Amino acid sequence: MHLPYLFKLPQTWLLEIYLLIAQATPTPKITPKPSPTPTPSADVELLKSQIQFLQDANTRLNNSFGSFVNAINLSFVVFTIIFGLVGTVSVYFFNQSLKEARQMVRSEVERRLQASVSEVVGQQVDKLKQILDREEVLGNISVDYVIPQNQVLTVDDYPEEYLLLAERGFKNTRIQDASKRIRISGNVVVLDLVNYQLVSDAERGSIKEEADIDKLIEDRVADKINKIVKLLPNKAVLIVYIRPGKQRINAIDQLSENVRYYASANTPVNLMGTVVDSAYVADSWNKF
Repeated sequence: MHLPYLFKLPQTWLLEIYLLIAQATPTPKITPKPSPTPTPSADVELLKSQIQFLQDANTRLNNSFGSFVNAINLSFVVFTIIFGLVGTVSVYFFNQSLKEARQMVRSEVERRLQASVSEVVGQQVDKLKQILDREEVLGNISVDYVIPQNQVLTVDDYPEEYLLLAERGFKNTRIQDASKRIRISGNVVVLDLVNYQLVSDAERGSIKEEADIDKLIEDRVADKINKIVKLLPNKAVLIVYIRPGKQRINAIDQLSENVRYYASANTPVNLMGTVVDSAYVADSWNKF
């Protein structure tokens, strides 16, 4: 069992003895060879060559820097020229664009203004045309104004309502004197029972009952209406101008049996409007 171990033991001793001998033996030192010392003439030549190299390098550097500066200056000049041209072209095109923009805006403003003005003027012209058309209708209509009194009428006796109608622009406005034989030929006929006294003051003083006065008014209005209806042309509009107060006149309600178009008025303003409206009716009626 210990036999292999015994064989290895002498080998181990021999290795250790060898290592001890190797450590005890000194290592020989290697002495470097001294470099040859340069001579003074060689140093001068070397220095001259280095100075010449530096001078050449400096000259090349100066030349390169000068070329660089010249190139930079040339670039600035070129860029200045280019920028100047670009700026000039830009200003030119900007001015052209601004001029075109102003012209376009001016044209658009003028177009819209002209359209607006044309529209407003057109509307005003249409309104004016309508007014002129209506006034033209009145210029073709004749009005007869009847006051059914037996006394002779003078210019001083003409009622204010008649004078207003005479200034309205009708073709003819005639006042009929009932004291004479009247001839009605107007398109619109006004029977004035406001400026005609249906019941005198003496009659009112003698009649005690209000109902009797109302009946007297009703009878006299019916009589005057019947006389006018007999004188009316075939296509005439009748207007009864009356202020009956609280009383309702049945004779006016019964006009529809004999007159196709009629109306009543109780104030001067109402009378003016009714006559104008009746003129339009008479104009359309006569065009049938």
